[in-house]
Amino acid sequence: MKKHIAILITALFVWTACSNEAKNNEQFSPEAISMSQTENYAPENKTEQENNEENGNISRKVIKTADLEIEVNDLKQSRLSLNKLLKKYNAYVSDEKLSEWDNRLNDEITIRVEAENFDSLLNYVSGLAIHIVSKHIKQSDVTEEYIDIKTRLENKKKIEQQYLELLKKAKNINEILQVTEHLRSLREEIEAKEGRLKYLNSQISLSTIYLTMYQYTNNTNYPGFGSKLVKAFKGGWEGIQMFILGIIYLWPFIIIILITIWLIIRYRKKKVNKQ
Repeated sequence: MKKHIAILITALFVWTACSNEAKNNEQFSPEAISMSQTENYAPENKTEQENNEENGNISRKVIKTADLEIEVNDLKQSRLSLNKLLKKYNAYVSDEKLSEWDNRLNDEITIRVEAENFDSLLNYVSGLAIHIVSKHIKQSDVTEEYIDIKTRLENKKKIEQQYLELLKKAKNINEILQVTEHLRSLREEIEAKEGRLKYLNSQISLSTIYLTMYQYTNNTNYPGFGSKLVKAFKGGWEGIQMFILGIIYLWPFIIIILITIWLIIRYRKKKVNKQ
């Protein structure tokens, strides 16, 4: 009888130890955090942003861009006028490329301007033209993506706080390593979403205008079609001369090749005659 009682007590002790170990492992598992996260974000605890969205009060997140190509009378003067407009509307040039080909001066400019000043600045810049070659305005609504990223980011930050709390309660090296690994992975996800959110905020708050201004020049020194044709014939003749000179420079190699070919042909003829 005593033997049976001892076995029963031993079994209860082992079962209790295993239960405690399972609870500890569950406490530091990602599944436990996920369950806790779900409880913290029950449907009745909606965020203010979600409530505003349901009530139709949310502000739309729109990225505005424009591609504008214009012809101007005087490129230099138009550039000075553009500088005044940029100063007036608190805009700036993020990239510029000045080039020239044929009888055309070309200035490619990337302008960043606050979203509320986008339309006004674009209209005034268009007014610099004597001819608008092309004008394309694009408005991309990223509200859904913005809300999704922001909500996921907030949730992940709250999960991160729960992991930090677990880290304080860790009792051994294994628990510390387990929680630290989850924190590292979670931190990478948070930083990626923060980077995307930062990019969206930049594109939403500052609109972009890709402007191309050009001016035709009456450069008498610039060759016309007739001059280009003469130059082409001249270049072709020079090419022929270079080809002939190249052959002359290579005459020793040409002679060696000719002799080699002659010897091969002679050898084959002798072989055929013997047969």
